[in-house]
Amino acid sequence: MASHHASRARAMAGTRQSKRLQASVTKAVATAVTKTKTKATTTRKAATKRVAPAKSESPAAADDENDDKNENEPTPKRAKASSSKKNDASKSAWDALFAKQKKTAAAAAVGGIVRPAKLAGGVNPAELQAKIDAFASLELPATSENKQTEGTTKLVAWNVNGLRALLKKDEGVYMRAYVAQEDPDVLCLSETKIAADELQKIDDILPQYEHQYWTCAERKGYSGTAVLSKTKPLQVLSELVVENDKPDNEGRFLALEFDRFWLVHTYVPNAGQNLDRLDYRTTQWDKALQNKMKELDAVKPVVWCGDLNVAHEEIDIHDPKSNKNKSAGFTDAERESFGNFLSEGFVDSFRHLHPEDKQYTYWSYRFNARTKNKGWRLDYFVTSKVLMDSVLSSFVRDTITGSDHVPIGLELALGL
Repeated sequence: MASHHASRARAMAGTRQSKRLQASVTKAVATAVTKTKTKATTTRKAATKRVAPAKSESPAAADDENDDKNENEPTPKRAKASSSKKNDASKSAWDALFAKQKKTAAAAAVGGIVRPAKLAGGVNPAELQAKIDAFASLELPATSENKQTEGTTKLVAWNVNGLRALLKKDEGVYMRAYVAQEDPDVLCLSETKIAADELQKIDDILPQYEHQYWTCAERKGYSGTAVLSKTKPLQVLSELVVENDKPDNEGRFLALEFDRFWLVHTYVPNAGQNLDRLDYRTTQWDKALQNKMKELDAVKPVVWCGDLNVAHEEIDIHDPKSNKNKSAGFTDAERESFGNFLSEGFVDSFRHLHPEDKQYTYWSYRFNARTKNKGWRLDYFVTSKVLMDSVLSSFVRDTITGSDHVPIGLELALGL
């Protein structure tokens, strides 16, 4: 109860501060609109490589969303921030930018950020650009004392729980502006739910990433992963042989080789509401991935990230007692399987750097879970042990909304 009242007090304090910050943001938007209208804008198209889904004759797997991640749930209300007053104020100011968006009949591409087909209903392009610029200028909390400089790399992973739905919200300004402000060198997206025949519609979402790689599930509106990079990788792997020598056909795996390390991005299968995929997940998928990780690690160090669908330790879940061996993601089998990964010479970077921090990356849309901070830590950056000396920070952006998951990041003192 004390924790609940403290959370409400922080939120109220943040609201008072947000009013002051909102005024400055509104002024910044107005100034940016004026400036934007006076200069010509150009567009450029991101070079995109589409990775076709692997073919398989196996039947479509059951939906890997557990009951807490039901697609038919209502759109979540924006949660009250539970972190610092500064974060509360920044988040409220960011949200305020969208409340005043004015739609017009015209739609035009602006600075390569969007193209006409993306703007449902149309918006004034100058206002849209100004909102993106003002939104992106708001300061995110520092991730480390070391500011990103040449020779360092920032990686971000985010389960977006449906990319199309996220982009429909406020013409996608929220996502685009967050990415512009975070400015990762590589952006990994999971649960994109994008079909192969829809990729041409989203090529220009984030044009600053010239090298884009997408894997799509054969089943439409399901699963899917993407890696967007400013640097061209040496090679890209999209096939993970999981069952009976057949590749995964759910778009769950991408591996990119860079000069200094492999980046493996996965959307690990959920064991299911009734744990009906638990055996597949732990005895087939996990083992296949573990073998692949060991194979890659023998060549050069590995960074593994994504929604790994497991709360490894009790500190990683709000109510371990009632969920143990009852909920997907917190069974002994899943936790032991993840522990097996770590025993092969890999490190959970966040837990290594923050051994006592109770910080979550996922909250159910139900029961006002995010406001009450009843969450799970399901998203990870795992690295080869040899890379840990190069890790500057491993962080969670728990004030970012738009999905039932939040972005996570890793900063390395290594260049791509």
